[in-house]
Amino acid sequence: MSTGNTGGTGIGAQLYGLLPEVYRSRDNGDLRNYLEACGEVMDLIRGALTQRLADSLPDHPDSQGWVLPYLAQLLDVKLASPSDAEWRQELAQTVALRQRKGTVGAVEQILLTLGRFAWETEDPAREPALPVYLQEGWRRVAVTPRIGQPLASPEAVGALPVPDTGNPRRRAVRAPALPVATVDFRYISRKVSLPPYADKTPRPPLQMNPHGVPLAPGRFQDTSRRTPDLRAPSPRQGHFHPKRVLAFVLPRVGFFAPGWQQGDSSNAPEDPWRSRPRRRPGSLPSRRFETDGEHLIENRVIVEPQGLEVVAGRLVLRNCVVVGDVTLDAGDQEHVLEDCIIQGTLTLSSGHVGIQRSALARLSVQVTRVDAPVARVQDGLLMRVQSAGLIELLSATVMETLQTRRCWASDSLFAGTVALTEDPTEPVNCFRYCRLPPASLQALIDGDEASECFDDPPVFRSTVFGTPGAGVLLPASGPRLLDGAEDGGELGAHHHLRYALRDQAVVAKVRESLPTGLDIVLVSDESLGQPLPAVSLPSP
Repeated sequence: MSTGNTGGTGIGAQLYGLLPEVYRSRDNGDLRNYLEACGEVMDLIRGALTQRLADSLPDHPDSQGWVLPYLAQLLDVKLASPSDAEWRQELAQTVALRQRKGTVGAVEQILLTLGRFAWETEDPAREPALPVYLQEGWRRVAVTPRIGQPLASPEAVGALPVPDTGNPRRRAVRAPALPVATVDFRYISRKVSLPPYADKTPRPPLQMNPHGVPLAPGRFQDTSRRTPDLRAPSPRQGHFHPKRVLAFVLPRVGFFAPGWQQGDSSNAPEDPWRSRPRRRPGSLPSRRFETDGEHLIENRVIVEPQGLEVVAGRLVLRNCVVVGDVTLDAGDQEHVLEDCIIQGTLTLSSGHVGIQRSALARLSVQVTRVDAPVARVQDGLLMRVQSAGLIELLSATVMETLQTRRCWASDSLFAGTVALTEDPTEPVNCFRYCRLPPASLQALIDGDEASECFDDPPVFRSTVFGTPGAGVLLPASGPRLLDGAEDGGELGAHHHLRYALRDQAVVAKVRESLPTGLDIVLVSDESLGQPLPAVSLPSP
C-alpha cells in the first residue's frame, strides 16, 4: 500500500507517493529523482495552464496586468482610467455598464469608479454619504404647463410628499411634480434625509418643497427651473439645458480631508478601498530619540506641540500628523517621511531625508552638501523652503518661497518666489517641466538651467495650509498646468492623485454612455460633504 509520505512537493512528489510501497522501499533514489524530473515538467505545464485561465478573467487576482489592454480590445472597451491598477475594476464592470448604458445609474457608477471623488477622512462619521449627485438638465428647464397632463407621484420625482394640512387646494398647488418656474417665497427648498428602511438599508435623500426658495442656489440641493442657458457648458455656466447632465461632485481636497487634525477615535474597522490606514490620535513615550536603530512611527496623530527630535538612529515616519516641529540631527542617516502632514518646521541638520506624498508647512535644510541631494521631495506640498544644500523636487508644489543653494526640479510648481544662490564654481541648477515665476524663469532660461518650463498663473482651490483643497489646481489654471508634466499629468504635489486626468477620463467615459447629443458638466459642490437634516415621512 502507498502511505503518501514522499518528503517532496509538487506533481513529482505526488507520483512518487502513488507508487506501491514495495517499489519505494527498494528505491535507492534513482526512481525518486526520475519522477521528480517528470513532475517538474508537469508542474510547469500546470502553472502555464493555470496562468492562462487566470489571464482570461480580468477580475481574477492572479491575472497579469499586461493582459488587460488586450482583453479590453477583445471586448471593445476603451480603458479610460489614468491608473493601471484600476483597469481591472473597469474591465470587470464592462458588462454591467453596457446593460445599463444611457441610464442615470450607469453614469453614477462611472463617476464613482473613475472619478474617485470620495474623501478618505480619518473619522468614519465625517465621510460624506453622497460623493456624487446627478441632475438631468431637462428637469431644470422651465416649460409651459399643459392642462390635463397627469402628475407623477412625489417619490417618482425624488421629492418629499406634501403634508396634509386639511386644505386640498393648497396641497394640490404644492404638488412636487407641477412644472412650476416661479419660486414660492413661503417655503425653503432643500434636500433632507430619511430614516433607513427596516433592514437598515439607507434611503435616498428627498427634496423638501421643490417649488420653494433654494437654500443653496447653484448647489445639488437647488432644483428650481430656469430658462435654457445656451452658453458653452463649464463649472459656472451652461447648466440649465435639456441636453446637459449635471454631475455635482465633492471637490478635491488633496492632503487635507475634513477632520485630518483630530484623527479617528472610533476604532472602526478599516475599509478595503482606502489607500492608507486611518490615523489614530495618541502620544509618544518620548519626543527625543537618543538611541541607535530605526525609530518607526505609523498611523498616528501626534498632538504634542514640542514635536519630535532625533539625535541618534533613523526616523521612519509613515502616515502621521505632527503638530509641532521635527528636527533631524542624527549624523549620516537616511530618514523617511511618507504620507505625513507636519504643521511645524522640518529641520534637517545632518544626514539625508526622503519625503513622499507629504505636506509640510516649512522645510529647513542646514546641510551644505551640493554634489548630491540631501533632501528629496516627491509628490509633496511645501509652503516655504530654505536650504543650504542641494534639494531634489519631483512633482512638488512650493506655495510661497523657495530659497536654496541648488535645486533639481521636475514636474513641479512654484507659485511664489524662487531665490537661487549664484556661484559659477558649483554645479548648475536643473528645472524641467516646471511652472516658475516670470522673473526666475527668464533668468534660468538665460543660464540654460530650465527646459520645457513656463510661467502660466496657477489657480488653486485654497492657498492656506491645512484647509481642504490647499494646493489643488482648479480647471481655470489652464491646460499647461493640468497636463504639462512629462507623462501628461498635472504639475505639482497632486500629480500622483491624477485629479486632472481623472476628470478628463470621467467626461470621456460618460460621453460614451450618454445618448447622442447629451453632454455632462462636472460641478464641484462642497455642500455634498455636509450632513442633511433628518426628517420623517409625513402622513398621507
